[in-house]
Amino acid sequence: MDAGSSSSSSASGPQQEKRSRQRRTKGIDYESSVANLSREGRETLMVVNRRKQLNTIPGTSCSVFDHSCPRYRWLHPGWIVEERIMPSDRLYRYYYDPLGQLYNSRGQVTQMLADTEKTRALVIYDK
Repeated sequence: MDAGSSSSSSASGPQQEKRSRQRRTKGIDYESSVANLSREGRETLMVVNRRKQLNTIPGTSCSVFDHSCPRYRWLHPGWIVEERIMPSDRLYRYYYDPLGQLYNSRGQVTQMLADTEKTRALVIYDK
């Protein structure tokens, strides 16, 4: 009896995980995501595209987002996120600052933003 109940509970776990993974892969296509970027996001995308071509791996789907997307409101203007979904349904996120510098995790981005806030200087011109 216990073996039957454990197999049914383990069967629902992977199925539920698979369903959530399938929902995540349904997304916006690359062209639509670029159209939804803010002006600052498009400028960053142009810098990034000059350095590295996005959306070039066959069998992947790729989208880009910026602070105008509800998921990424925490980003500063000019930063973009590239989401790549591989054929295995593995999701990779790449973050780019306005200069085109690549960051591989949200932690790296938040650390960079925190460091920038600490070192920001105020310059006052006296006439």
